[in-house]
Amino acid sequence: MRCRTEPWPGRVVAPWTSLPAGIRPGRGGGRWRKEARLPKIPPRLHGKLRARAHYSRFAHHYFQNIAPLFFAPEVAGGPLLIATAVAILAMNSPWAEAYAAFWQTPLALSFGGAELRYSLAEWANEALLPIFFFGIGVEVKRELTKGLLSERATAAFPFFGAVGGLLVPVLIYLAFNLGGEGQGGWGIPVTMDTAFALGILGFAGHSMPRILRVLLMAFSAVDDVGGLLVIAFAYTPDVQFWPLLGALLAYGAVLGLIRTGVISSVPYVLLGLVVWFLMQQAHVHATLAGVALGFLVPTVPRVSSGSFAHKVRHPLRLFRRARRQMESDSQERKQEGHEDAARALGTLSELSDATYEAAERVLAIANPWITFVVLPLFALSNAGIAISPDLLRDAVASPVALGIVAGLLLGKPVGFLGATWLACRAGLARLPEATSWGMIAALGILAGIGFTVSLFISHLAFGGTRHEELARIAVLASSVVAGLLGYVTLRWALASGKDTGAGENPDRAEEPGRAKAPRRRRVRGAGTQQNEHTPG
Repeated sequence: MRCRTEPWPGRVVAPWTSLPAGIRPGRGGGRWRKEARLPKIPPRLHGKLRARAHYSRFAHHYFQNIAPLFFAPEVAGGPLLIATAVAILAMNSPWAEAYAAFWQTPLALSFGGAELRYSLAEWANEALLPIFFFGIGVEVKRELTKGLLSERATAAFPFFGAVGGLLVPVLIYLAFNLGGEGQGGWGIPVTMDTAFALGILGFAGHSMPRILRVLLMAFSAVDDVGGLLVIAFAYTPDVQFWPLLGALLAYGAVLGLIRTGVISSVPYVLLGLVVWFLMQQAHVHATLAGVALGFLVPTVPRVSSGSFAHKVRHPLRLFRRARRQMESDSQERKQEGHEDAARALGTLSELSDATYEAAERVLAIANPWITFVVLPLFALSNAGIAISPDLLRDAVASPVALGIVAGLLLGKPVGFLGATWLACRAGLARLPEATSWGMIAALGILAGIGFTVSLFISHLAFGGTRHEELARIAVLASSVVAGLLGYVTLRWALASGKDTGAGENPDRAEEPGRAKAPRRRRVRGAGTQQNEHTPG
């Protein structure tokens, strides 16, 4: 087998490195085999890692084996699921008291006369959850401005679904608890758990249309904002005006820095911490600030790719001329060549960085931390519950538990599916391409996974009482059932879509002028791909 040498010296690469991802030659002559498809690394990071792999053995190993795991959709909910199982097992083990006592350990931060004192579990709620919602805000804004939700009719679809998914569960819960002791828990079935739902979507693999993930994130963003407003106005006893005003001013300062073109991340991080601190002082949950700050992150690069191609011509010419100067016999010309080369490389580096949009950079940095640190720590500190026969017996007869289960398992899918269907019938929204109503029903069922914020609201509504224990067991049971049922429904919808050709939107498949994409066929014994146009 011949090998070719890359431009980087000393690096010999097999000829299949330029082939599409996941395709490698088999052992038998010209036959092809398809390896397990690796998750798609963000393109910018992919390029950086591939360049580093030429001069770093560790970077090569990281690029091949480790980096894809951080971006695998199948992995997204795994750490959260494992942490939840660990918390439940720990609370039902001989070490339950020690485990609970650890998360109640106090930790205080003070500055001047202001002090924040929380337990470790409360720090997980107050400091880590805003990071998660910040990432959600960034990703949804990116899809709204330049992604699959950039069309108004398509973007309206998850909005109406979220409104229905907020109202119907509340009505169902109040049907069980109106006028009773559990009436104050009406906000528990309002919100869904985005991380768990995205993780289950990831298990569907590459056959799932990307629009489903985008729809779920957009739906969860509106859903989460609604839940946070419920927290702010229904479960916050006394909002402090002056700290809230200070938080709004700091938020405006962040917007001002963006408008003036400040590049350094330091002032943004500092102002973000100020917003978080003042929101805590105002007794408003800082997750609302996380979503709001996420929507400020720019989604347009400072230098477009076309402008970059024009601007790099001069520094490239300068660099080539500097290289020739460095080969001169004159020491003075060599020194000038080194300085000119450094200036040219500095210009090229800055121009390259300017093509990297802030939203993409933030997501590449934040998503691995959210998946592997933020959400697992939240689950470890909040999901632990001691399950006993008495608790299960009380939950079966409790209006609080029954209202939560009915609200999540029935209210969420009915509200989401019903509101979107009515909006489409009224012409206010449009069923996105590459989807079917079966897939939308699966999303509605997955919306019944009410874990993260639902557990938090149950603590705010019934903190330290028997009702909180009943609410937590109801949330956990509903989340398990919704996850399993949603996955089964999604697999059925995807299979039905393949059988009927409805993997693309069935309502739009027969539109005039809408050509189907050619089907790719792998030809055995050849190293090329052929496009085969199959009859519709």
